[in-house]
Amino acid sequence: MRSLSVCLSAVLLSVSVRGHTLSANGWSMTIVDGVWAEEGGSAVLPCSFTHPDTNLTLTGSILWYKEETRAFIFNCTDPGPDHSQGELCENVIQRDGGNRFRFVGNLTNKDASIMMEGLSREDAGSYRCRVELNIEKFGSRKGTRLEVKASQENVSVVSGTEGDSVTLPCIFSRWDSHTLTTVTWMRKEPYQHIVTFTAQSQGNWTTVHGGNRYELIGNPEEGNVSTRINQLSVRDNHTYLCLVEYRSEPDSQYLIQKETRLQVHVKTQPAQYVSVYSLVIPLLILLLLLIISIIVIIFITFRKKGGGSQQMDLTTALERNDPGSSSIPGTDQAQQLTAPDQDSFILYAEIDSNRTGGKRFTNSLSEGPQPDSCTYASIVFDSNRQGDKTLRVADSEESESADVTYAAVVKTH
Repeated sequence: MRSLSVCLSAVLLSVSVRGHTLSANGWSMTIVDGVWAEEGGSAVLPCSFTHPDTNLTLTGSILWYKEETRAFIFNCTDPGPDHSQGELCENVIQRDGGNRFRFVGNLTNKDASIMMEGLSREDAGSYRCRVELNIEKFGSRKGTRLEVKASQENVSVVSGTEGDSVTLPCIFSRWDSHTLTTVTWMRKEPYQHIVTFTAQSQGNWTTVHGGNRYELIGNPEEGNVSTRINQLSVRDNHTYLCLVEYRSEPDSQYLIQKETRLQVHVKTQPAQYVSVYSLVIPLLILLLLLIISIIVIIFITFRKKGGGSQQMDLTTALERNDPGSSSIPGTDQAQQLTAPDQDSFILYAEIDSNRTGGKRFTNSLSEGPQPDSCTYASIVFDSNRQGDKTLRVADSEESESADVTYAAVVKTH
């Protein structure tokens, strides 16, 4: 057997046992008087004890047996104070070699409780608790009465989604001759206390040993202690036991137990949103490309208009130049001149095609309308020629034989 140290100040976090108590020679053992469970479910048989103060390192075993058959149904050696949570007893012996009985207590915490799983009607009966330590053996002389009721349905199963809320149902038959005092929720495996609700005056209930994630939403006086779990996580994916405690004078304790399975699903993105996103992203890319194309077009157009502004400066220079001269002012001079209002006059340049050495023009101002018929020529300024900034006429193929009379220079915006 493994040795262990008994911690007298350890806090019992399992089922509170304040039922029938037997005391002798500094020892005491407390069990519940009755447990009601459903066929196919599970039931916890609580058992707690005290012992005389001792400095000895104790070794010990936990035993349970059924009064009707006087046969041990469970026998194991506690793994000691250094055992991991949920570790099973050593040297476990169970009735018929099965595995329906599980130690859920802790000898260090003076808890010798067991759980019976897969209940059948044949499991009904009275069960006694006993501990055998190296300092002494002690057991209850009265057993816990287990009643197994036929279930009209399988173990309740509820589903929830991560981050949401879900309600664990716990409906039971009221026991009007006893007082409803406590509702406790235990996690089945690993066995662990979750939350306890305690009755107060005027029908109020308070939460004990539990966080604000748990809410008692049922009405206990109507046989409903259903509890809501908020902010679900995948860690809540377990089987739970609902333990409803009734008491009667002087110190009788009875437990009604219900089993519920909770399945928590990981929250995933709905399929319809996935399809929407798959369409939106390509559309955003196309929109971005369209915006870039528009910006490029605007930029090219602006550059072209910028080139035309230089031509306007030259046109303005022509308008301000001496009418008798065919030369174009210098660039600096052209930039300093201001074009007159185009609506008040039209500038015409007369092309002299008879002059040798090139076609030159002279300009003249006219406030009257243009002649009814005239031939126009395109005027091109060759900015690459050094020292001779003149306008030359580029004859059109359609009017090669026509004499050029006027060339209109019009300022555009």
